[in-house]
Amino acid sequence: MRVLKMVFLIGAILIAAPAGAIELGQSGLGFFGSAHVPLFRFAEWYSASPKLGVSYNYMATPKIMAEVEYHYSAMRGGDLAARSFTWPVDKQDYRSSNVDQSMSFNSLSAAGILHLKNLEQGANPYVIGGVGFFGFNNSVSGLVFPGQSGTSLDTTIHLPKTEEKTAALTFSFGGGVSIVGSDRFMFDLRLRWNVIMGEIRPLEDWGLEKVFPMQAVDLTAGLKYFW
Repeated sequence: MRVLKMVFLIGAILIAAPAGAIELGQSGLGFFGSAHVPLFRFAEWYSASPKLGVSYNYMATPKIMAEVEYHYSAMRGGDLAARSFTWPVDKQDYRSSNVDQSMSFNSLSAAGILHLKNLEQGANPYVIGGVGFFGFNNSVSGLVFPGQSGTSLDTTIHLPKTEEKTAALTFSFGGGVSIVGSDRFMFDLRLRWNVIMGEIRPLEDWGLEKVFPMQAVDLTAGLKYFW
């Protein structure tokens, strides 16, 4: 993705700065871009989407960094307009040409990053675990009502708009590498699994089952500045 390529390029420039190491008690501000990839039933609703965010970081011990993160993501790939349902009266398949489908995340979480060795110049592998609330809004409108009677289907009769809007408890875990370029700059690469304790209600006539919990992985590249 374009955002990830830009982060990699800037990171390569910054870590070429004079050598140094992040020290105990330093704070940092991070910016990151991710590929947010839905898994399992969630992947039947949406596809891989960009995620952008910021983070506050604190070096608590020589190995452990605390992180508070905000991120935003607008999901891509909703294909309800291309899906059809079978009307039981005439056994024909129908699509909803006026369907409007969207999902977005506004989320806040906290995590602990445990490096496998004392943080120093160069590459430092780590494991990460965290918890937070992923606020999401999943909205669907314009679906043709499939429960009609009669001899002909009226495609102007729609189901009521559905909307799941809540802040769902979320657990995240994974691993990555902190690449320290100086006592000010760090390049961060990580892969993280998210288990989002939220629900998307089913649309069984269109072949979409209920999703709970939602699960997704993030492939992330970020830059952190410390002071």
